[in-house]
Formats: sequence, structure tokens, C-alpha cells
Amino acid sequence: MGSGAYWPQRVQGRALAFLMTESPAAPPKWRRMEIAVAAGVVLFALGFAGAAAWGGGRQAWLTLLAVPPSILPVLLAMSALNYLMRGARWLLFSRALGLRVPARRNALYYVAGFSMTTTPGKLGEALRLWLLNRFHGCRYDRTAALLVGDRLADAVSTTLVVAVTVGWFSHYLWMALAAVAVVSALTGLWLRPGVLLRCLDFAYGRLHRWPRLFVRARRAVRALWQLSYPRVFLPALALGAIGWCSEGLSFFVVLHALGAHLHPLACVFIFAFAMMVGAISVLPGGLGSTEATMIGLLVTQQVPFDVAVVATAVVRITTLWLAVSLGLLALPLALGGRAAAVPARA
Repeated sequence: MGSGAYWPQRVQGRALAFLMTESPAAPPKWRRMEIAVAAGVVLFALGFAGAAAWGGGRQAWLTLLAVPPSILPVLLAMSALNYLMRGARWLLFSRALGLRVPARRNALYYVAGFSMTTTPGKLGEALRLWLLNRFHGCRYDRTAALLVGDRLADAVSTTLVVAVTVGWFSHYLWMALAAVAVVSALTGLWLRPGVLLRCLDFAYGRLHRWPRLFVRARRAVRALWQLSYPRVFLPALALGAIGWCSEGLSFFVVLHALGAHLHPLACVFIFAFAMMVGAISVLPGGLGSTEATMIGLLVTQQVPFDVAVVATAVVRITTLWLAVSLGLLALPLALGGRAAAVPARA
């Protein structure tokens, strides 16, 4: 969820199936990923240009100029805290899975994965698994649990934030409860992998095909179970909630600077709820759906349309696009490692 982040998406399921059956030496399709990132930038720019023009282009431009540069370091620091918390969660999960990867290198891979946040269904973030396999020999059927757990933890953390702050938007309570119900069901499957294992056994019993894929899928489910232990699961949720609240408060800072004095918790709800909508939409990086949700909720709170558009643009640039930029900077460093000569037992 620079962004946010529900895992059970058909596109990502196909990505993991590909990873668990493809040759370890097979590199990602860089050209397609680069096109996806560039398309995301263009879509973002066109969307906000259109929104600004529709709401009065001159007034939106004047509002943008009214944003004080002094708040930029604060916004960047709040976003950095979010990525720090989520990076710490990635390392926590890696340790729980017993991956023998240096923490600095693993953190670099995590940041490099942000370069592909705007790929459809966050498919490009599977790049992290390829890097772990390429340079440390970590098996995909084990690291798949790392990616799944990271997505699920983001989903649960975001939903918790929405559930706690929904009181400021009581007419959205039913949506929040529906999200809680869905995420609770997913969390239940995470905490009780026996259900997933029986589903895999049933599917294989009916298909009698792809035995290697089903064996590796079982290994991935068992590895995911290791991330459900309370000593891992609870700190992971806390780290995610702190991170998303930090970015939500950055929304408050921008709005306050523009004269829209909403309660901080209302701003956190708007941000987290928009992240949730963007993730469910399965659009690249939630582009379009996330921004429209933010602007719409702000307008319902009597925030002028031009202020809503500018505040949303600023916060998305300092959250989503900051993450993509950091990922693009980290990617060449991540690719500069030495490939593992012998696959590690991890």
C-alpha cells in the first residue's frame, strides 16, 4: 500500500505460481516492469491535471503554491517512518523463516521492491523473491510465505487502523465492518493453515496434475504458519499500524497547512480507508481509486475541492511516489550483489 495492500489477488497468485515453477536463473521481465512504472507516472499526472482543470485550474495552481515548503521535511520523515516500520516487519518475518540473509542486504531488497509498486496487482514486488533466490539461493516455496505474510500483515494493519478511526465517519461503518470480516477470514486461514492444506489436497486429488507445484505450495503454506506465532504476528501488526498511522498523520499536516482543520484521526481514517479501497481495486498502486476516495471523503467534510485535490496530490507524491523513487535508487545496488553459487537451504 505505498501503499497498500491486500494479498489475495489473482494476478499475484499467478506470479507466485510462476516463481515456484520457473528456473531460479530466470530474470524478471524488466521491460514490462519499466513500462508499468512509466505508465503509472503518466496516469497519476494526467489524473490530477484533469481533476485540477475540472475544479478550476487556476485556483488549484494557487493552492499548490500555498503549500509551505517547510512541511516537506516533516512529510518525508513521516513516510520514512512508515517504510522503516514495514522494513523492520520484513526482517522480522525473514528471521522467523530462518532465511540466512544479511539484514542490510535483505532491507535493500525490500526497498528495491518498491520500484515495482505501480505494477498491476503489485506483481513487481515479487522481485524481492527473485533477488533472494538469485543472490542467496533462498527457495521460492519458502520465501513465498514472506511475500504473502507481508501482504496479509498490511491488510490486517490497515483494517485495524480503519476500524479504530471509523467513528469520525460513522456512515462508512458498514464498509469498515465488511472489511474487518473479510480480513478476519483471511487471518483465520493464516493462523490455521490446516484448512489451506486440506484445500490443496482436495484440489490435487481432483486434478492429479502438477505434483511439484502442489508440493511446493504445501511447503509455502507450512512456512506461512511460522509467521502466525504470537511472538511474530503481534509485533508485525504493531509495526504496520504505526507505519500507516504515520502516513495518515502526514495527510493531516498537509491539510492543516492549507487551512482545512480536520481532526487528526479523521485524516488517518481517510488515508487508511483510501488505501484499502485502492488495494481492493487491484489497480497499479491503487492509482485513480485511492485518489478519488481521498478527494471524495474530504469534500464530504466541507473541504474545498481545490484543497482536496492539492492535498491528495502532495500526500501521494510524498508517500507512494517517494517509495517508488527510493526503490528505483535501491534497485541498481540490489542487482550489484554476487549470485549464490550453491542454493542455500532456506
